[in-house]
Amino acid sequence: MATYKGINGFAVQSVATDPSPLEEGQVWYNNATYAFKLATSSVGSWATGGTMNTARAAGGASSSGTQTASLIFGGTTGPAYSAASESYNGSSWTNTPSLNTSRVGMGGAGTQTAGLGFGGYAPGNTGATELWNGSSWTTNPSGLNFARRYLSGFGLQTAGVGVGGVAPPTASSATENFNGSTWTTSGTLNTPRDNQVGASGTQTAGLVFGVGGPTGTATETYNGATYTTVSSMNTPRPAATTGAGTQTASLAFGGQPYSPPSGSATELWNGTSWTNASSLSTARSQMKGSGTQTSALAAGGSNAVYTGATEEFTGGSVTSAKTITTS
Repeated sequence: MATYKGINGFAVQSVATDPSPLEEGQVWYNNATYAFKLATSSVGSWATGGTMNTARAAGGASSSGTQTASLIFGGTTGPAYSAASESYNGSSWTNTPSLNTSRVGMGGAGTQTAGLGFGGYAPGNTGATELWNGSSWTTNPSGLNFARRYLSGFGLQTAGVGVGGVAPPTASSATENFNGSTWTTSGTLNTPRDNQVGASGTQTAGLVFGVGGPTGTATETYNGATYTTVSSMNTPRPAATTGAGTQTASLAFGGQPYSPPSGSATELWNGTSWTNASSLSTARSQMKGSGTQTSALAAGGSNAVYTGATEEFTGGSVTSAKTITTS
C-alpha cells in the first residue's frame, strides 16, 4: 500500500507553485510541473555600453529610468560645473537640452521622459529644483528646504526623495519628499551620509546604503517617513557609491577609493542581506545609475580622470528556481 512518505517524502516539500521568497540551496518538488527544483544564485555580469558624449562625474540621473531609457544631467567635467544633459537608448547617448543651472553633486530621480534634478553646488550650496518633460528643463518655483550638495535621490518626478548630502561643516541626515511641486521635510537618517550615498526604490519603499559612519557599509530602509537600520554591506564604500533597483531587490556598485575592491565592487540586496556579484570593468566613483537589479546601467564617474564609460548589468538575481535534471 502506498504511503505519504513513499509519495511525497519527508525531506522535500511538494507544492503546486514555487516558494517565495527563495533561499539559496532550497529544494522542492513542483507537483504542477512534475519537476524537482533548486534555488540557485546568479552573480550577473557587466558589459560595455555606449560612451557618453560628455565625460563627467557627480551629476544627477533618472534613477527610476531603465537600462534602455535613461537620462543623466549636470556634474563636473573638470574645473567647470556642467549643465549638459544626455539620454540613453540602450546603445548610444544623445545630447538633450541643458539644465537651467550648471552644478555638481546634485540629486536626481524620475524617468527619461519625466525627470527630476535638485540640489548641488553651483557654486555655493543650492536647493534649486528642475523638472524634465522629455524635451526641456523647467525651474520649479519651490526648491529644497535644506540647500546641500552631494546628496542622492530616488523615486519619481511626482514622488521623489532627496537624501543626505553635505551641508557644511557636517554630513547631512536630512530627507525631503517631493510631490511634483513642493518639498516636505521627512524623517532623518540613522547614519548621516555625505558624498552621494547609494539609494534606490520609491518614496514609500526606499533603500539607502554605503557612505557615512566609520566603515561606509550601513544600510537603511525608508517607508516614506522613517528609517530602519538593516544588514550592512560586505565592502566598505566610504564615498560616492551608486544604486539601482527596489527596496527588496537592489544593486550597489562602485565607490571610493578608486582602486579595488570598492571602486569596482558590486553587491546584490535581496531584502535581507547583501551578496557579492561580478565587479565593474572600470573601477570608479561618482557615476550615476538606473534600472533594476537584473538590468542596470552605470555611466560616467571618476577613476582619477573623468570618464564617459557606460556599463550594462544583466542577471544578478540572488536566487532563482532551476529545474533539476539528470543531464
